Amino acid sequence: MSVQSANAERHSRAALMDIYKAERSWDGWNSDGLAIANDLINLVLQAHNSQEPSVWHPSLLPQFPDLAEKYLDATLVEGKKKVEQLEHKISMMNRQIERMQSAGESLLKLLPPMGSLALDTFQQPLAMGSLQWYADLTFRVCDVYREAVDMRTEHVEEIKDSVTMLELGSQLGRRLDSDEQMVKLSCWLHSPGLKNALLLDSNSSLMLSDYDDLLKTELGIEEI
Repeated sequence: MSVQSANAERHSRAALMDIYKAERSWDGWNSDGLAIANDLINLVLQAHNSQEPSVWHPSLLPQFPDLAEKYLDATLVEGKKKVEQLEHKISMMNRQIERMQSAGESLLKLLPPMGSLALDTFQQPLAMGSLQWYADLTFRVCDVYREAVDMRTEHVEEIKDSVTMLELGSQLGRRLDSDEQMVKLSCWLHSPGLKNALLLDSNSSLMLSDYDDLLKTELGIEEI
């Protein structure tokens, strides 16, 4: 193997490893975000319920007439902290997508320039596919993860709006529905459509889960 081929193999495997690690990190940040989102939703639901007089024991309100207001204030302080934490998790998930995108671009940089004689004799360094093929797959993988983050971002904005309406004392904001929120949290947890998203055209059956298997095969990684 020539020095050039050895370098291409080393750098291409490094790029695939970075993608693999970024995907694992994305999963970790997603799990962290799920836990915070669950806590935040519970806080908001409790804040809404606290404004109902029937929630409090009748003997408490005469002694503490501002009890509901103080409870709401304390809940909103904690809720805004949770919103900031959740937005941070979302930003870290986006950062992992940027890592994957950068790694895909690194794969393309290993190819000789188009039209050069070196391209005709270039030996592909990866076993399961060409650098161009892996790069194209990686860019599609990034799109799939961006769609997943967009769904989570919309959910965070919905919860954030509810916190803002509570803070303003407005009844105009849409009150969170507990059943609907459970469904959305389930989407955070299970990411429906993520791992079985098609990465090529509609005639292909290659899914994100297959891409993950390809990475592990190329890198010689067994399930951990």
